[in-house]
Amino acid sequence: MSKKLPRWTIHVAAWLLIYGFDVLLAFLVSTEHRALVYAEIPAVICSCALFYLNYGLLIGRYWTRKKYVAFVLLNLAALLLCIFIQYECYIFCYNKFGAFVFIPEEVDIKMLTAVLAVSYLPSGMFFILISSLIKTSWFWTQSQTRLKDLETQHIKAELEGLKSQINPHFLFNSLNAVYALIAIDQDKAQEATHALSNLLRYVLHEKNEEMVPLYDELKFTQDYIDLMSMRFSSDMLSLKVEMPSEGTEGYKIAPMLFMTLIENAFKHGISNTSPSFILILIHISDERIYATISNSLFPKNEDDRREGGIGLDNLSKRLELIYGDEATMKVEKEEGSYTTKLEIPLKR
Repeated sequence: MSKKLPRWTIHVAAWLLIYGFDVLLAFLVSTEHRALVYAEIPAVICSCALFYLNYGLLIGRYWTRKKYVAFVLLNLAALLLCIFIQYECYIFCYNKFGAFVFIPEEVDIKMLTAVLAVSYLPSGMFFILISSLIKTSWFWTQSQTRLKDLETQHIKAELEGLKSQINPHFLFNSLNAVYALIAIDQDKAQEATHALSNLLRYVLHEKNEEMVPLYDELKFTQDYIDLMSMRFSSDMLSLKVEMPSEGTEGYKIAPMLFMTLIENAFKHGISNTSPSFILILIHISDERIYATISNSLFPKNEDDRREGGIGLDNLSKRLELIYGDEATMKVEKEEGSYTTKLEIPLKR
């Protein structure tokens, strides 16, 4: 497995690329011209100093804290100091080695040396600019990473909050189903209690999972339908369920997405006095799962409508947070029927 190169190696390579030829030249040229290369050494040192002064100190302490005037003044002072250092070094090299090229007698050596030192100004500004761009881009990348981390944490916290709202509704409705069976059929009530314990085990196990195997989720959904339907006779409720029995291997889905719709179907779609129906169709196509939950529609009191709305809002928010625009939910209300359609991408 390849490892990333240390950051310092990138810096060394960059400096060798810029000044490596001058360093090599210092060991290759003849002695009388080598002083010319030595005179360039202060430029290399000043360039490194300007770069790392900005990169390691001034950007973080002044620019990112919006102290722009101090940042500019300190860089200007550092640049002038570098020019002065180079001027002194050029004078020293001239006094020690003499002129590097022919200079007419009427030319003022100090003036010429000053011009040479000032000619470093564009190079110095370049290193200040390039170090500023590199460091500010690094700060920007870090801030974007932190923002993404915070956004991810916020989304996870919101999802946990939404999931925590599901469990009380699930438990309440399941216990109601078991309670209703106690008075009707104790054997069925015992069977329902056992089924509920399996459902609770799944809910607790998958509570902290972002994605669960599709096979397990569909089995949980079928078991929940079986539990909820135990207290209704076939004369009272026409129930049709179709789920894929094959082709679920390797797919994953966010847990308990269908449960809210199934809860609402059993809670709001069944009448004690009129024939009722619930239709649950789930199928897979092109790595997407399609679910249609339809039920008979009977007028309920305001409290019931409000609770169903909360469940749908919860589901809608979860779909948006987990899948974004890839998942859709449509609600169709007609005379005597209420239908919700889900389209969700499957993960592997």
